[in-house]
Amino acid sequence: MSAAAPAISVVVVSDYRAGEDKSWDDLRATLAALAGQDFDEPFECLLVENRDDLANLPADVPSAFPGVRVLSSEASGSYGLKNAGIAAARGDLVGVLDADCAPDRSWLRSGVDAMRRWSDAVAISGRTTYPGRSLLERCLALLSRCYVDRGHSGTVRLLSTNNMIVRRSVFTECPLPEGAGPFAYRLLTEGLLRRGGKLYFEPAMRAVHDSEGWAMERDLRRGVGWTSVRIRQLDATLPGAGVVRGLGPFSIPLFYAYRVGESAGHCLRLPRHYGLSWYHAPLLIGLAMVVHGFEISGMIGAFRNDGAGASAYR
Repeated sequence: MSAAAPAISVVVVSDYRAGEDKSWDDLRATLAALAGQDFDEPFECLLVENRDDLANLPADVPSAFPGVRVLSSEASGSYGLKNAGIAAARGDLVGVLDADCAPDRSWLRSGVDAMRRWSDAVAISGRTTYPGRSLLERCLALLSRCYVDRGHSGTVRLLSTNNMIVRRSVFTECPLPEGAGPFAYRLLTEGLLRRGGKLYFEPAMRAVHDSEGWAMERDLRRGVGWTSVRIRQLDATLPGAGVVRGLGPFSIPLFYAYRVGESAGHCLRLPRHYGLSWYHAPLLIGLAMVVHGFEISGMIGAFRNDGAGASAYR
């Protein structure tokens, strides 16, 4: 930490089960991982939380990263909290991490080097895995966390908002979309691409996201399904919006088939990056059919104009 402008600011936000004992444990682990980075330049860490949840912050949590700035916000959604953190950051570069997403020791160095190497990048996503405590957990990590993973460094069309580094000047003008659920990043990325921005993926920016098994996957996928319909109802320029608007609920089988096919491609290209082998592909494709099936109830709810429903995500 330094009085001079930091090379990068890191914003940490809890997007899942905020305010519970386990979420504070996850936050301690993430802050400790940031404190142990092999990064020689000055950087700052900001913990942003809703005012009500912040009142329950255990006194020892900030000590995991001495000097962390704790910001209180009126925002209740994770995107609103991240926007508040980006706006308050002192660095021109801002890293964004979910509180249950502990970065590798080289995360900061790899990300800053990549942003300097790609001067045209407005944002870079890193590779996110689960702890990998079982074969199932490694499979779910690939299926749920690889949507930006091209296997190697390069340009992409999406962002992983739980593990990214952005240029503050761009994101203060084009913030994360609030009010469309915690998975509406596509509204942001398409807007950035239309403005001529470039998005990149850097696998060396690795972080380990906690996993709570099937309960978390069902919750996540229901929200993804709801959001995939809702954002296309809001923005007619998004890919697939014409199908949603033209076919209504009859578009659901098409979305399901597309999503399974997309995941099948990931299952054939990326297993080794998630601790798996080529012969796990049949299992992965079978699991893809199951997890994408969880999205259907969310899609139905969006077409019925229901809310996203109760969720541990915010």
